[in-house]
Amino acid sequence: MLARVPARGRMSGVGASKAAVRGVVPVVPTKGTRTHAASSSVERPTGSTGVAGIVGVHHVGMICKDLEKSVVFYRDVLGLPTKMDRPDDKLPFRGAWFWIGTESIHLMEVPNPDPTDLSLRPEHGGRDRHFCMGVEDVDALEDALRENGVQYTKSKSGRAAIFFRDPDANTLECLEVSGTGPWREY
Repeated sequence: MLARVPARGRMSGVGASKAAVRGVVPVVPTKGTRTHAASSSVERPTGSTGVAGIVGVHHVGMICKDLEKSVVFYRDVLGLPTKMDRPDDKLPFRGAWFWIGTESIHLMEVPNPDPTDLSLRPEHGGRDRHFCMGVEDVDALEDALRENGVQYTKSKSGRAAIFFRDPDANTLECLEVSGTGPWREY
């Protein structure tokens, strides 16, 4: 199996220079992986991974300029429920938390180091930093985005997925996962 990574001298031996030029290094299956059901060549962890026993994504932090505007987007446009246990009195910035399944999004009203001018970002969100949420009905989401004037692009991979941006140019991907088995196997 191969993975694309920046070529920075991480390989040695025969073939290393050719792979480094292409930016491709072999990925060696590690202890605790199993073969993906859809492809015998893809390894998937079966439990915790890494030196610290990483078990999953707990939340995704998103920077916003205008908390109220972002809350309207995540709560009203996307319909995400508010996670009420944010310790507002202990954090040195305004924010809001929302549930996405069993994980959450943490909005942080802090200065944004990234360009929010969309002319400086890739047109298709799949070529920009993003995170992906599994959804049951991507068509219903497309309808909601259209009704609220939110532009989106469809996945270039052919999957039932769309990419769109929140009011602060953060990119979100939503992948339809209903009726096709365990949703994290995409």
